[in-house]
Amino acid sequence: MPGPLEGIRILDLSVALTGPLATGMLVDQGASCVKVEQAPTGDLIRWIGTSVKGISAMFQVANRGKRSIVLDIRREEGKAILSDLVVDADVLVQNFRPGVAERLGVAYSDMAALKPDLIYADLTGYGPSGPYSHRRVYDTAIQAQSGLTDNQTGLYDQKPHQLRQLAADKITAYTASQAITAALFARQNGAGGQHIQLSMLDACIAFLFVDGADHEVILDGDHSGPQSVASQVTPVAFSDGHVAIAAPDDTGFHGMAAAFGVDSSDPDVATAPDRARNREKHIRVHLEVHASATNFTVEEAEELLEANNVPFGTIRRVDEVPTDPQVIANGLFVEHDHPAAGRVRQHRPPAQFLGTPTQMTEPSAPTLGQHTDQVVAETGRGDEVARLREAGVIA
Repeated sequence: MPGPLEGIRILDLSVALTGPLATGMLVDQGASCVKVEQAPTGDLIRWIGTSVKGISAMFQVANRGKRSIVLDIRREEGKAILSDLVVDADVLVQNFRPGVAERLGVAYSDMAALKPDLIYADLTGYGPSGPYSHRRVYDTAIQAQSGLTDNQTGLYDQKPHQLRQLAADKITAYTASQAITAALFARQNGAGGQHIQLSMLDACIAFLFVDGADHEVILDGDHSGPQSVASQVTPVAFSDGHVAIAAPDDTGFHGMAAAFGVDSSDPDVATAPDRARNREKHIRVHLEVHASATNFTVEEAEELLEANNVPFGTIRRVDEVPTDPQVIANGLFVEHDHPAAGRVRQHRPPAQFLGTPTQMTEPSAPTLGQHTDQVVAETGRGDEVARLREAGVIA
């Protein structure tokens, strides 16, 4: 069955994770995508992490269902092929450093001249201008500059920590995917094509400031407490494992205390406003819960927390997640045989469209240049493939 973006054609010039994941999510929702790569190794993330024959876990998930073409867009014939692909595209995504697209002749003005209603997503690290705009960027740098790294400090640990995942890349990818869909909607309503500019820095600061920068949003408030509402959240250690407990409301807070035999009857902690005014007493109850928890197993804790209507999640190892009973009930993971990488297990598209169901008609990510001949032939150059390959224009 087609997804909600059936018929939308994407040209992906991006590399690494931000751009490819953004376009990959659109492919999951029914769009088609031609991924333009450079010889001899293609997209860097083909080779990062667990990788078999140029298909890494990260590359597979971000690029499944796309077609790969190896094309040298620095050559005039390569640029001519790209121009023909642009004419047939609805969306172009690139994540070159500022100025590179202009030097290559693939900036928005160049592409819009070929396709005026093109949606052109221009993804950068720090933005199109400014003191950092020229810098090479990876996720680590943006985590640091955006405040995400500092946000990992808390009551018991003031040392900054990097998130042990490419959080900045993924945050930007999700933001870009939504922005592209919004631009397509605007075009459908008569607004025409447009240039989207999105920096990783802006996306990550916006993500953080929703709940992680209280003092910098409510400027005239009480700043004696922590910046982040989640800064005090610490997994609770039981005799045989850990559980994360969320108890911001009255039912959860008093239920948590009752579950482990902790007294929360002090009127100073009766309601959420009371606990906000009496932070030390509030913290004391949490500390007593942590101390009591070591007398219980995880299984006992789950029963007690559920009985007291307390939101919680048992901390799973990553390798345990696919076999979690709820994950199985959701049917989230699917397996297939990749023609190059072998057996692959991956999540289906998380959003399920009941009116326009999505289906991964091609669950595999492409090998490098797998579709070069096919895509070049579609531009009317089928009889020139051998010559173009010999000249190094394609591979």
